[in-house]
Amino acid sequence: MKTTKLILLTAFASLALSQRNCDNAAQLCDVTGYSTFGNQYSDTTTQLDSGVRQLSTQVHIARNEHTKARELHVCHTSCALFDAGTLSDWLFEIRNWMDANAKDVVTVLLVNPDGIDARELESQYAEADIARYGYAPGDIRKPHAPSNEMHKTWPTLVQMIDKGHRLVSLIQPLKPDKEKAPYLLNEFDFFICQPDRPLKSKIPEMRNSGCLFLMNHFLYWQQAFRIQVPDNRNINNTNSWDGKGGLGTHIIDCSSQVTRQPTFVQVDFFNVVPAIAATDIMNKLRKPVGRKEMPEEAVVESSAATGPLGV
Repeated sequence: MKTTKLILLTAFASLALSQRNCDNAAQLCDVTGYSTFGNQYSDTTTQLDSGVRQLSTQVHIARNEHTKARELHVCHTSCALFDAGTLSDWLFEIRNWMDANAKDVVTVLLVNPDGIDARELESQYAEADIARYGYAPGDIRKPHAPSNEMHKTWPTLVQMIDKGHRLVSLIQPLKPDKEKAPYLLNEFDFFICQPDRPLKSKIPEMRNSGCLFLMNHFLYWQQAFRIQVPDNRNINNTNSWDGKGGLGTHIIDCSSQVTRQPTFVQVDFFNVVPAIAATDIMNKLRKPVGRKEMPEEAVVESSAATGPLGV
């Protein structure tokens, strides 16, 4: 299983070649938000090709298998359980894709349970030569003022693309370092999740916050020893528009409560149903262009595919 997340407000539409596209759709160039997605069957490049624009994983301190030198690895919970290799290699894969797709904005969310500092993380970005794409807000310790259609305080996609600042990096937890790594942002300084993260946030607070709104949409299957895994038995309903516990119904309900559409939505197995269809509906996009279809067999593929896992 691979981790990643899909973009909600950055989808795709069929447009004349003379029009400028941002994340494959001209009408998204003036959009300030995007969306998301969790545990996946496919690798990072495949997900990006398929329309995913937010990627998420955990970063842990590990040791080089041969030299025993300290390294930062992409792992799930523990590198002893699942180790997908070095953080710099994963970032390098993203950078290669961004090099080839100059009109796309990508968001990376890193869970940082070992408390790795900004300078050490920055060294991995530098090694992958992806730091040059990093978006750095004027104040890296607090979000922009609340944004609306008349007064957009977050940059639009086209503004980010024009400046070359097409990578948003959010890390939890992180003590920001404006001098050495101004593009590495503490997640909960800029994100708010429905409705309990961080610190049991309430609906009124979410309505008035300038933070980006992240909506989680997962169904777990309880295993022995209180272990929970993604419930792929019911994934066709979970990722549907209006099935039992469906994604579309959840988006509409959350949007109604918070009085704004989620910026990001996280799901498991985005290509099943596919979940990305729900985000196309919310974005009013009927004929996406530039998105590669995942092969049908990928939907039933074993979860043994290697890669960083969602959280």
